Parts: sequence; structure tokens; C-alpha cells
Amino acid sequence: MSMASGMGGSPWQYPGDRYYYGWYDQQQSQPSDGEIKSNVVDRLRENLHTKEHDLVVDVKKGVVILTGEVSSSVAKRAAGDDCWDTPGVVDVSNQLSVSARS
Repeated sequence: MSMASGMGGSPWQYPGDRYYYGWYDQQQSQPSDGEIKSNVVDRLRENLHTKEHDLVVDVKKGVVILTGEVSSSVAKRAAGDDCWDTPGVVDVSNQLSVSARS
């Protein structure tokens, strides 16, 4: 008795759907650059490390460009992390400069 006949079919059956994960075919709408910018600005205003700084946020094709001046490397890193954690962001250009506040 062969293995195939004992199981009622071929032992190497391929799933009927090419991609059988339910999430694979779901098209998620990408946020617009304006929506991404708004979300990034909101996050930066709420972050304890960045809320006191004047930062410039620009978004082009999902790429966030941060410019401005911050008081510490922690603030620069926090700003970049907030950008990366924002839905729709594909890359971050963190051009913030760090200078000691007097």
C-alpha cells in the first residue's frame, strides 16, 4: 500500500491558494505624505526629549527628513525613533544637529 493511497491523495498537496496567509493579499492603504507628517509632528510634540525643540519635518514619498537643532544625542535618537515608529514611513533622514544649550 503506497503512502498516497493510504492518505486519500498525494502526500505533496499544494494549498489551493498560492498565498494562504489571510493577511498576504490584503491591500493596506498607505498614508499620504501629509498624514505621515502630521503623525510625526504629533509624536515629536508628545515626546519628553523632543517637545521643547523647534524641529522641521518634511516628508517626500514616505521618507521623513528631520532638520533643526536639539540639545542632546538622546533627543536626536528619540526623534529618529519616533519617525521610524510612524506608520507609512519607509526611510528617515535624521539631519538634526546636536548642540549644548546654554
